[in-house]
Amino acid sequence: MLTGNASGMEGRFCECGCLLDPASGVCPGCGEASRRERRTSARMAAPRTDASDRRKEVERPPLFPYHPRPSQIEIVNAVQSAMDLGKHLIMESGTGTGKTVCSLVGALQHAKANKKKVLYLTRTISQSDQVMKELRSVSRRQRVTGLAMQGRRRSCLLLRTLEELEDIPPHALSKICEERKARTVARQHGGCPHYADLLAIGEMGFLKYCADELPTAAEFDRFCEKQGACPYEARKAIVPLVDVVAVPYVQVLSKEIRSQLFDRLQLTMDDVIIIVDEAHNLIDAARDQESFDITMHDIQAAEDETRELGNPRLATGVDHGLLCSTLRRIIDDAVREQVPRGSYEARLGRRFLEGKLRTELKLDEEELRSMCANMVNAGQKQVEMRLEQGKEPTSATLRLGSLLEIWFRAEDARFVKMVSSDDLGSLKACCLDPQETTSFLREVKGVVHMSGTMQPLRQYADILDLPENRELRIFPSPFPPENRLVLYAEDVSAGQREMRDDPSMKGRIEDHIINICQATDRNTMVFFRSYEMLRTMRPRIEECVDRQLYWEESGASRRLASSIQAFKRGRGGVFFTVMGGKVAEGLDFPGQELDIAIVVGLPYPPPSLLLDELKQRYDRKYGPGKGWEYASAVPAVRKVQQAIGRLIRTETDRGIAIVLDNRMSRYREHVGAIPTKDPVAEVTRFFGWSKRF
Repeated sequence: MLTGNASGMEGRFCECGCLLDPASGVCPGCGEASRRERRTSARMAAPRTDASDRRKEVERPPLFPYHPRPSQIEIVNAVQSAMDLGKHLIMESGTGTGKTVCSLVGALQHAKANKKKVLYLTRTISQSDQVMKELRSVSRRQRVTGLAMQGRRRSCLLLRTLEELEDIPPHALSKICEERKARTVARQHGGCPHYADLLAIGEMGFLKYCADELPTAAEFDRFCEKQGACPYEARKAIVPLVDVVAVPYVQVLSKEIRSQLFDRLQLTMDDVIIIVDEAHNLIDAARDQESFDITMHDIQAAEDETRELGNPRLATGVDHGLLCSTLRRIIDDAVREQVPRGSYEARLGRRFLEGKLRTELKLDEEELRSMCANMVNAGQKQVEMRLEQGKEPTSATLRLGSLLEIWFRAEDARFVKMVSSDDLGSLKACCLDPQETTSFLREVKGVVHMSGTMQPLRQYADILDLPENRELRIFPSPFPPENRLVLYAEDVSAGQREMRDDPSMKGRIEDHIINICQATDRNTMVFFRSYEMLRTMRPRIEECVDRQLYWEESGASRRLASSIQAFKRGRGGVFFTVMGGKVAEGLDFPGQELDIAIVVGLPYPPPSLLLDELKQRYDRKYGPGKGWEYASAVPAVRKVQQAIGRLIRTETDRGIAIVLDNRMSRYREHVGAIPTKDPVAEVTRFFGWSKRF
């Protein structure tokens, strides 16, 4: 549990994330004794053994590819036991526990015995690469097969040769693909040559390559490209035949794509077990999957098609052009009349859009819904006509009609609906409750939800409404605790209000950054709470820090990759980035690639109507105070932990983190931080000297 004041709470958190009863040491959430008491009991009961004796006692699981640490055996057994019992295991697995290989081994031991398939859900491609690399190691013990899935847009060879297809939406690409495949099968002109090569080669060659090499997604694409075959269709052909499928979140959160995937796998929910990696991202990903906008661009694009469609009648007295112009006027009026000065959004009343359309177009409820259905039908006919004419099978009318239907179905209980002045005006439906998107998880008998930063575990389980027999576990890092030191500066606060009230605060924070960087030549990374803070502090830091400096800039992904590689290869550099970004969550910096992490501020979510609605919802559902904790405090502290987690990636790494924000005192137990009045002295003391040269 995270609260606004943590004084007096040292050592009082259960592994499930709840605050312990100080008198009994028992958790009110799960009923377990505190970690301190369990450790004390274990020390009293266990005979003393030296390290070599403990290593001898570790029994290696049948599929485990390495000499295991005791904590890894515990994780493997926990995963397999939960899968055997058909439970959801929600676990935080610290750096060094090897959560990828441990979860794979535990899941595979259950899956092979029960003829099931493992779906390993990843947020990024680099995570799926790690899955395939671990499967190679497992396969040396016992043969296993796996495949890293990618979407059509990433792996379709035809898209790389036809520039006109770059901006076409997924559903239109699917239609183009199906039409070209049909031409290929019928041996007609205009088919897909890469699909033809796939059919000529046959699926077994690709399956053998997967079984022998267990390739990453990029390696599989390159293999197919050398054969001239379509990687996307090759994956579809062999995916039912492998043991483990690494799948991006989006392919299972989308009901349509998930249905297609399970059709290809020829399986039901009873035939799979699921591993959710970096699970702390799943809730936001599910909300994003359900949230949507109706923009002025959508309306204008549909209106531009009016003449091509013949301005069809959609309802009594309402044609295509009239509906588009009415929608534009409704949004314009709402922006002007409802969005307060100094803001960019306003909450809409219940059934705002439905009421406005019915009044202005003089329709009843049934006619309104019929009008949207007719718009969708007109768009579908347009797509079919364009396909027959050899044109791009797209329709802005189909998109707008579909968005209106979804808007009318979006329940007030699960969505907050707003008007925004962004992008010339838009209507936004933001999902508050993602349980409809994630409900399929509750149907699966055996799911592992894991991350290095999951606490409080109960929050995650509550929001996803996971079954009551769920199991909450924390597996701490096995690395020597003395190798990592986390500090927070007592004399500064990087909060927006604090910096506004004290004009000297910005300069004092900059002083800390400059002094730490100048005191050492070890690779250092500075994580800001926002790009705006990074931008405003950059000029003085560049002027005063005499080291090689690297800066992440929003949207410059290609330049970012080269900067990261230069930073990792060199020594003595300082990399400036933001919490919650690619660097803070997705990359490893082992050894001396990173020795010092400076965290500037706590990255609380910025104020918004959506955040206010989430807080109110959590307060009502889980109790007073839970809104702030679940919606603001937990995400902020997780981002801090992710940034600090870049420091220690192997058992020999040593690193120090300094949080330049005294508000960290509220969460110091959670992060393992201690206060400091002199960060520079602590840094030099930790490493033993100020400069290595």
